[in-house]
Amino acid sequence: MKYAVLFGRRSGRGDRSGVLQQTVDGLASHGHEVSTLETPDLSSAHAACAQAVTEGVDVLAVVGGDGAVRLAASHCAGSPTALAVIPSGSGNDTAASLAIPSRVGPAIELAGRGTTRRIDVMNVQASTSTSTEVTSSCVVGSVPAAVDALIAARSLRMPAALGPARYAAATLAEIPGMSAREYRLTLDGRTMERSALVLTVCNLPVFGGGMRIAPDADPCDGLLDVVTIDTVGPLSAVTLLRRVFTGTHTAHPAVRIERCSRVRIEGPEVTAFGDGDPVGELPLICAAVPDALSVVLPR
Repeated sequence: MKYAVLFGRRSGRGDRSGVLQQTVDGLASHGHEVSTLETPDLSSAHAACAQAVTEGVDVLAVVGGDGAVRLAASHCAGSPTALAVIPSGSGNDTAASLAIPSRVGPAIELAGRGTTRRIDVMNVQASTSTSTEVTSSCVVGSVPAAVDALIAARSLRMPAALGPARYAAATLAEIPGMSAREYRLTLDGRTMERSALVLTVCNLPVFGGGMRIAPDADPCDGLLDVVTIDTVGPLSAVTLLRRVFTGTHTAHPAVRIERCSRVRIEGPEVTAFGDGDPVGELPLICAAVPDALSVVLPR
């Protein structure tokens, strides 16, 4: 089989050339034909992935974090090319959600020998602060759109050395000033008003460096889990932060989860994030795209 390897530009683990070479050698040891993509910047990464998919590569293997996975997925979605993930970023929530090994060696082994399965992705339609033009983007995991979006933005400014703990550290920094805001949600035609501190649309269960924010989210059911958390005090916020890592926060009365195939979110001026990167301003629309992406997963 033909493999192309993309190395995430912001990969947060170890020696870049060493991990890349380990990946190439590991995939080649299974008899695959392996090439690497030249990606000195974001635009060249998009161009290289698009070319690889157009040329019919069987598997696009991503060595990186959630942002690199989302980039590659945006080109693999709707095509026969499968996506393989070697987690090497700071969060690696997509890999955690899909039971892909967290260590590089076992993840390479899985990428070379696993089975492919199709999963859903999200199509996100939003405008940006610099343009009123609505653009579409592909998101694999989650879209935070309230205080959780502010936390995502702060986490990007945290030291990379914190790794997955960056999001938790950013959350603790935001807690003293947190306040709920009013949102209008339209879920498959049903409109509701909701006061929320946290408002996250999830295709996968894990976000924020290991938080199981939507523990029952299933990327194969054609539905999105819309998680909202209403106003809570600082002590309750810390308790919820601790419980979200095990998914037991859902029993708290401030937490609600709604399922739908399409949600429109209207509210205050907030930049929403998708898999760790900004995707646009509110209002925005998230829609499930069933069976859009082939992924190499454990058998």
